[in-house]
Amino acid sequence: MGIHGLSFFIKSFPSIVDNIQWEIDLLAPSTPRDHFIVDGNAFVYHIAFENRIDWTHGGQYATIAHVVENFASQLLQAGIKMTFVFDGALPEDKIKTRIKRQKSYIERCVTTYSNLKQINASNKNPEGRLDGIQYYGDLFLIPPLTLEVVVQTLRELNVEIKICEAEADGEVVSLAIEKMAYVVSQDSDMHVYPNVGKGYIPLELLSVPTSDTAEDERRISASVFRPEAFATLLNIEPTQLPLFGTLLGNDYLDSGSIRYPINQWYILEGKGAQNIKTNSSGWPKVVADFINKNSHEGTENIIKNIVDQLKPVIMDSSMKSKEQKAANLEDQIVDSISRYDTRSPLLHKYKQILDKTNQDENTTQIETILKQSKHYSNGFSRQTMDVIKSKTFWASIFLEDIEREFSWDVSRYLRQGLYDAISESMEGDEQPWVVEEQVREKQHLDIVQVTRESRQRKQNKLEDFYSLHNSHSLHLTPHNSILHPFILSMRYMIYHCSQSIYHGRLYNYEIIAMIVSGLKSLAPILGYTSSEVALPTMGIPTLKKRSIHLAAQFQSIVYSSYLLSQVLDIPNHFQLPHVLSHIYNGLYFHYYIEYARGGASIGKLLSGVFSVKFKTLFCKVYYSVMKDLEEEVQNVFDYGVMASVEQWLTTLDNKPKRFMQSQKSLSQRPEKKKRSSSSTTLNSRNNNAFNVLSFGCNFDDL
Repeated sequence: MGIHGLSFFIKSFPSIVDNIQWEIDLLAPSTPRDHFIVDGNAFVYHIAFENRIDWTHGGQYATIAHVVENFASQLLQAGIKMTFVFDGALPEDKIKTRIKRQKSYIERCVTTYSNLKQINASNKNPEGRLDGIQYYGDLFLIPPLTLEVVVQTLRELNVEIKICEAEADGEVVSLAIEKMAYVVSQDSDMHVYPNVGKGYIPLELLSVPTSDTAEDERRISASVFRPEAFATLLNIEPTQLPLFGTLLGNDYLDSGSIRYPINQWYILEGKGAQNIKTNSSGWPKVVADFINKNSHEGTENIIKNIVDQLKPVIMDSSMKSKEQKAANLEDQIVDSISRYDTRSPLLHKYKQILDKTNQDENTTQIETILKQSKHYSNGFSRQTMDVIKSKTFWASIFLEDIEREFSWDVSRYLRQGLYDAISESMEGDEQPWVVEEQVREKQHLDIVQVTRESRQRKQNKLEDFYSLHNSHSLHLTPHNSILHPFILSMRYMIYHCSQSIYHGRLYNYEIIAMIVSGLKSLAPILGYTSSEVALPTMGIPTLKKRSIHLAAQFQSIVYSSYLLSQVLDIPNHFQLPHVLSHIYNGLYFHYYIEYARGGASIGKLLSGVFSVKFKTLFCKVYYSVMKDLEEEVQNVFDYGVMASVEQWLTTLDNKPKRFMQSQKSLSQRPEKKKRSSSSTTLNSRNNNAFNVLSFGCNFDDL
């Protein structure tokens, strides 16, 4: 979350910034001129936010991939080498911060969902739609596949990537120092590291041209911050910057716990209290002055002096839990400084304590599992590493129907396979495996506990992978491997929406629409040109509650399948170039469902398709997706599906007739499987690996 108020303060002092430019050559220099160490997670959020048009439809991932490709291409042409460093498992001391963020994301989801009417109205106004409420910065939710799309795209570009076992901040700075490189991030914490290599470049102050930029303007420019200049401004030593950041308030020492004691100390001691400025522009200088006033006994004694001065103030105050805050103050300050600089001269007295604290017996578990995997050089996704290290799965929060079950519910069976595979790979772990899934429940954050139970396995991992998707290799054999992830995800969704979700059965027109949407999104990487499969001419589709939830469910299935494929080492799946970035297109998804809901023929849905081969592909994919799943679908329209492709092709343009259905037939859907306090099977038609127990732990109560 950064350092409280620091970004605002620094913007008031442009004199400490160096502006640097790199000229772009058409041919990349053979030897790099510079090196950027990029905070991968900050980069992902930055480009997602900057390209958030139509984010409410679920994500335009091909656009995000294109932005990444342009960024990498321009930097290479400027002679800049890149290393992207991504976060791994969530550290235990950041759980409260994560919970706070997840709760804020749920609030955003609720607010956006509650304003769909206003959002749809703004989308109909081409000139003013970017002023719609959904584009307010405090409502934006990053589409769920964005991080993995960016990582996968960078791998396809052969850009150097490192996945950390925990948070990436420290590793980013360490690499910048080692390589004498620039740190590129969007984190105010970077301002208080005493050494950041050649300097720190905030992403918002890094300008990278696009391929459309005029030739005479094709250069990369950046504003660079260096710790020496900042420390001089504050009149402290660069080595004291971590202490300065700590006393301002960060993830390790809450600003509310430290600001009052410092302010009160000035008043009680009469040390210039009348000149104290407690606003955002003045308080950082007060903190710097406070450090100076407690530096009279040398560097090694600064922490002790500060603690000795502030403890009595805290104890004499009316602060809540003041005894605990006073007792923990020194440890919190030491821990916080060590996050920025483990070799800080301020910490010499605490070296033995820090050495013992930094020993982490769990870090080898991730390495052990990775060494068993062909993906050792690439690393696992962040969610997988959380499961390995803390047996926790954090379901990403995105726009969905808040009146229904959480969208990740439908994809749990895939994650059960994920947990099963991980638990088998954990050496020496004899404890019962219980994974806590952190999910949205209505309008709050909830825990669902998933416990292990035996499951019948297939003979090899690939067959088991297909089985977990309610599929077999015969469903995939006729098709290009690029289509395999899409077919598996569709088959899984049809079956589990019917069997695992109350009133969740899909309508047949939704399946038709989703197949058309998916194939049109995948068309470019399947080799179809725009003259064969033209881009649809459409406005901005209306956001409907059911379509929103279907989009969130589908993406949770894709994500869970992607994670499972990593752990099981499934080749030629989402690792194929461009597949992950093209498997879902938010505008297409909502447009074709809306069009199909109105009774459009398949021929109408395929308008703009001039390739008989593509129409044939649609028919074949439909057969594979629907084989043996006809009973799991609610038929609304009769599309005249024929036994052979040749016959069906001749009737695609026929307008489908609506089935006449009784109220009784409409209500004949699977009942929701009730959760209980005892072990119950999620799906009676499959012997699942894990059972699900919901204990109703509401984080709003913490």
